[in-house]
Amino acid sequence: MDDSQILQSFQNNSAPCTDTLGAKVINFSSEPPLIEMEFEAIYDFTHSDGQVVQGGFVTGMLDAPMAHLLMGLFDFKVIPMTLDINVSFLAPTRQGKLVAVAEVLQLGKSTAFMTSKLYQEDTLVASSTSTVRLVPTK
Repeated sequence: MDDSQILQSFQNNSAPCTDTLGAKVINFSSEPPLIEMEFEAIYDFTHSDGQVVQGGFVTGMLDAPMAHLLMGLFDFKVIPMTLDINVSFLAPTRQGKLVAVAEVLQLGKSTAFMTSKLYQEDTLVASSTSTVRLVPTK
């Protein structure tokens, strides 16, 4: 598959968890490996009387693009299993549109080291690194 076919596949197929996050893949590149996903943080994701998005939702918005990037790079022939994820919350995440950008730090045959950054407008609100096991689909 070429990059445009992979992007189209992402746009035509989604999982319930990413639907919940209001996720949409907006850019995919295999070289250099990079993906951009857009999310919609709604009131139901917040605490403190709707002022701040709860960290678990932020973590999901960082994790999803790393997994999607790997699925695309391997033509949907791997299931990315997050082994660990380290998240840095850099600024309050508010309701509204967010954009995450994920990249590969190092790619092996069965393990990938990934990074993801989450932006709200021009503000970097969170970043993460992750170790991901690449499980072949059956």
